[in-house]
Amino acid sequence: MGTTFDETLASGISLIESGEYARAVDAFRGCIGLEPDNAEGYFYLGEALSESGKGDEAIAALKKGLELAPEDLDGLTALGDVYFEAGKHKDALACYRKVTELQPKDCDGYVSMGLVYNAMERAEEALKAFERALELDPGNVFALNAMGDLYYGLGENDKAIAAYQKGIEIDPDDATARFNLGELYYDMDELEKAEQVTLEAIRLDPDFTMSYLTLGNICIDQDRMADAIGYFESYLKKEHSPQAREMIAEVKAVVEGLKEELRG
Repeated sequence: MGTTFDETLASGISLIESGEYARAVDAFRGCIGLEPDNAEGYFYLGEALSESGKGDEAIAALKKGLELAPEDLDGLTALGDVYFEAGKHKDALACYRKVTELQPKDCDGYVSMGLVYNAMERAEEALKAFERALELDPGNVFALNAMGDLYYGLGENDKAIAAYQKGIEIDPDDATARFNLGELYYDMDELEKAEQVTLEAIRLDPDFTMSYLTLGNICIDQDRMADAIGYFESYLKKEHSPQAREMIAEVKAVVEGLKEELRG
């Protein structure tokens, strides 16, 4: 760990990138000790705590940072994200709305608001937020993916496919749009299409862990149990997020069940 604020901050950021969240928390606490009036230390501490699954502590750190820098867009967005993850939708909306007030031409705040409205099943308001984002930036893939998810949830599959495909046309290297499209095809029972686009998502981003779950489920539906086990084990090998603990436990149980089935 470095001895100056900047050196310690750089060390903490490196630890976050390598998934060493507990050590990153210690590094950012060190930053705060060195410069207690520097909001950046609190913002990064909030990120590390959030990644560690400590949502309440993350909120406290981010709020402290915003006391020091109340108009910091990244800090407001980060706090909104933690609130959203915790299901505190009204608080999340307040953060994202302030972002749009401070930066009216930045479409990401509108996308974030739309995601919250969608989670609250307020589809009309979600659609308006996504449309506003796309007015500001018609090529924003984040907004197109979010709009696709909205239509997907509403059962408007053709519109969802169109949104995802437009995102792919704009950014052929975007793994998220392909994963979302694969999930939709899977739900539509178009398994070959689902497998094709999900494999492409993995090619683009081998660490996109949810893609392995989709592929495993496709293989189960096609009675390809050995392949399913392989994909689920790839998920278990790559997924280490504290937030995924329950899913990891479920997948381990599925793998054991499939292996038992193959043993006959």
